[in-house]
Amino acid sequence: MSSETPKEPPRPGRLIVPGAESEPEPSAAPRIVLPPGVSAGRDDEVPEHPRLRPLVLVPFSDGQRDLVLVSDPLGVIPGQPVLGIEALAILQLLDGSVSLTDLTAALMRENKDLRMGTMVRDFVRQLDDLLMLDSPRFEAAYRELREAWHQLEIRPAALEGKSYPAERAECEAFLDAHFAAAEALRAAEGQPAAAPDALPRALLAPHLDPRRSGPALARALLELGAEQKEPLRVVVFGTGHSLMDERYALTRKHFETPLGKLPCDTAFVDALVAKLGDAAWHGELAHRDEHSIEFAALYLLKRLAGRPVKMVPILCGGFGTLLDEGKTARDDAGFEAMLAAVRETEQKLGGPTVYVAAADLSHVGPRFGDPALEDGTREEIDGKDRAALAAAQKGDADGWFQAIAAHDDSTRICGYAPVYALLRCAGPGTGRLLRYEQSGEKDSTIVSIAAMVWP
Repeated sequence: MSSETPKEPPRPGRLIVPGAESEPEPSAAPRIVLPPGVSAGRDDEVPEHPRLRPLVLVPFSDGQRDLVLVSDPLGVIPGQPVLGIEALAILQLLDGSVSLTDLTAALMRENKDLRMGTMVRDFVRQLDDLLMLDSPRFEAAYRELREAWHQLEIRPAALEGKSYPAERAECEAFLDAHFAAAEALRAAEGQPAAAPDALPRALLAPHLDPRRSGPALARALLELGAEQKEPLRVVVFGTGHSLMDERYALTRKHFETPLGKLPCDTAFVDALVAKLGDAAWHGELAHRDEHSIEFAALYLLKRLAGRPVKMVPILCGGFGTLLDEGKTARDDAGFEAMLAAVRETEQKLGGPTVYVAAADLSHVGPRFGDPALEDGTREEIDGKDRAALAAAQKGDADGWFQAIAAHDDSTRICGYAPVYALLRCAGPGTGRLLRYEQSGEKDSTIVSIAAMVWP
């Protein structure tokens, strides 16, 4: 969620309107103003307890007015609607606990306009028309879009020409440079070269933009021998950045890249769906624009250079709600069912299988809503990252979870769920840390990444 997203909505049952505790002076400007253009006259059915969906709301100015740009992580809203900044105070109240009647009453205390009830209903209706509310109208639109995308066999590359070259020859050179840099990193650390047919049980590889993390991503894949003796299956757990309410999302699409197509192991995916039901597809649309698995697919194709390989792409959502409720990942029945299905399906289908977590670590700094970082922050992040990595290196999924939960995921570990899923499904032994880095941004923002192998 953007750092400019509105503050937390009021607790259920409590209506908070800035300045509503006392009557404003007659000459005072109202503190909450309905957006211009809201008019009465239409009585379409609207949610009586409107709830705003998870959206990215970014305040900006066009030079004349202060506005709010609306972006939809799910991509259901066409384009990017723009609202007046005065809408922001109202949007913060739309958490599902405030009725239209209560909202109208709160605004009436400040505006004294007898048309307020109609105006509020009309504004909420417009939000529903824009698909900004969690409502039957949005669910229908989301279902239609999801079902149409589900029918496609190929997932087109979303970041080619942006994070990596779109043309094959240029992309090959781009990747060659990263694998050469990875070889240099390996040699500099005195780490052994993997055997040509090396088949590790699991790998941790970054999904940060490869223009920044490419050598570290390639360093992880150097542990996978480029000359596999048998067709290989790679189960990739990626971070689903736009998965808001879903804990995971499957797809059976083949991934297109400038190097060609990385086929999906559809038999494996279909076996998972047979166990999990249609819930497995509910968040599938998140795969459309998600970069974490896309980057892994590209570097896998380069590393294996034409060797037969298929991928099982699984996006994982966040663990934030579990932490808020004082729970662990084992308390989530749906996520547990997915992990069990993966383990059982691998055992049933057999064949060489490698697990990959396409995952980053900490995200701290102004770009994520924090103040400018102070001296010592890098060391603090390093300590928290390495505590979690130490647990992961032991193959300890619960230790990984608890190391991050211990500080309430204060550094925003982007790979929290994918690494946990990898450790639970792969069941690896002791691993080896290959690389740890902290990026440095001009505004002091830090994103940390790591590469790890479990033989």
